[in-house]
Formats: sequence, structure tokens, C-alpha cells
Amino acid sequence: MLVQTTRFGEIDVKDDQIISFHSGLIGFSEAQRFVIREDEAAAPFRWLQSIDSEDLAFVMIEPHVSISNYELELTNVHLKKLHAEKTEDLSVYTLVTMAKIMKDVTINLQGPLLFNLEKRLGIQIIVQDGRYSTRHSLFAEKLKNSTPESSSQEEPENSSRSLEQVG
Repeated sequence: MLVQTTRFGEIDVKDDQIISFHSGLIGFSEAQRFVIREDEAAAPFRWLQSIDSEDLAFVMIEPHVSISNYELELTNVHLKKLHAEKTEDLSVYTLVTMAKIMKDVTINLQGPLLFNLEKRLGIQIIVQDGRYSTRHSLFAEKLKNSTPESSSQEEPENSSRSLEQVG
């Protein structure tokens, strides 16, 4: 199907590319169908373009790009909503708020997006325990590690995100 967007113009979207958010995103409950747009030049950023609203698109990124110890506690309810058997079936992304100055770019760690890409399903959850912010600096760890006193520190070897199933 051809979809008109304000950001990308007319795009061709195949049915098997559409990801359904049955509850929408927070603040955008009416938009329930999206497509992930990848552009090698913009990596590691990706676009989440609404199919239902031509002017609705979000920049997103995997959280481990910014924070090496990002962890989520997922319940069986989360897995059921995504038709997933285990957490390894899921991908996690965070929404990005862009800024003119790169050090001011933030990500929403408190409201991550969970995807079961195989089943083409997504949900947005809220991490309510206060560990994460909606405006976490995308480059906080890199800026911290680039200070003269920490420049000799090594990067952690395992910087992937952790999903833990509870309940």
C-alpha cells in the first residue's frame, strides 16, 4: 500500500511491515499502525512512522547505545500482549527527543517501546520504579567517559540491554 507521510513523502509499505500497537502510544492512542524506517546514514537511529497519521513519526534508538546497564522487568502480561514466549523474542527501543546541540539530545528510558518483530506487535510500557527518566541524555555515559580522569577507563564488554521476566 502507498502511504503519504509529511516527513518521507509517499512510501510503499507492505502488509508484513506494519507493526500494530493495539493501545497506541502514550498520548497518541488513535495511531495504532506503524512501520519502522531504517536509513543506513542515520544509524543507529530509526524512524517509527505512523500509517494512521501522516504527520506522526518518532525517532527511536536501542537503549544500550546510550546506557549500558538498562534493565526492564517484564511480566507475563507483557509477553502475552506481544504474543511472545520469552523475553528473547522481544526488541527494545526508546523514543528520542532531538535537539540542535547533540549533548542536549535525550531518550525516554521511562517509557520504552517493546516489539515482537516476528509477530509485528508493539507496546509502550511505563517503568514506574523511578530508576529512569523521560529525558535521559543520549550521550551521558559517553560524555562522562570522555572526561580526562576517566579517559583511561575501558568500555564495558557487555553493553546489551537486559530483559528480565518476572511473575
